[in-house]
Amino acid sequence: MTRCQALLFALCSLAAACGTTSDAAPAAPATPQAASPQALQQQCVATMTRSRACTDQYVPALVDARARLDRPSGIATAVQSDRDGVIAQARAEWVKDSTDEVIAERCQAIVAHLTPEAQADVSRTQRCVAQAECGAFVACVMPIIEQHLAH
Repeated sequence: MTRCQALLFALCSLAAACGTTSDAAPAAPATPQAASPQALQQQCVATMTRSRACTDQYVPALVDARARLDRPSGIATAVQSDRDGVIAQARAEWVKDSTDEVIAERCQAIVAHLTPEAQADVSRTQRCVAQAECGAFVACVMPIIEQHLAH
């Protein structure tokens, strides 16, 4: 699995349940309600499509988040010595990994293995997807991604 594929997997794993565009997303209930696999698929695709639309802000932020956590091992050193090179490599991988077909396939695989804990982030990621500006979307979604990457 390429580094970008691993990043895509991490994002979908935690954000597979986002997709509405309402700024007034409800707060997460104390006990998350299970969403249907079809709804989770749609929400995962919406999140990944939004990430693709925000590539210029998303990829560098994702590289930086992975460097902070050194996931995969060694990325922190690589980013420290050549951040622009790592970002360029991630962007090249992202071009292939963020096509509609790959997003749909990856989301299907992720939804099939989605944990209840990941579903708990539904309302948080919904609010992120609803952000009009890419900078706001990335700033909103990156702490969620980083939380899941840390585990």
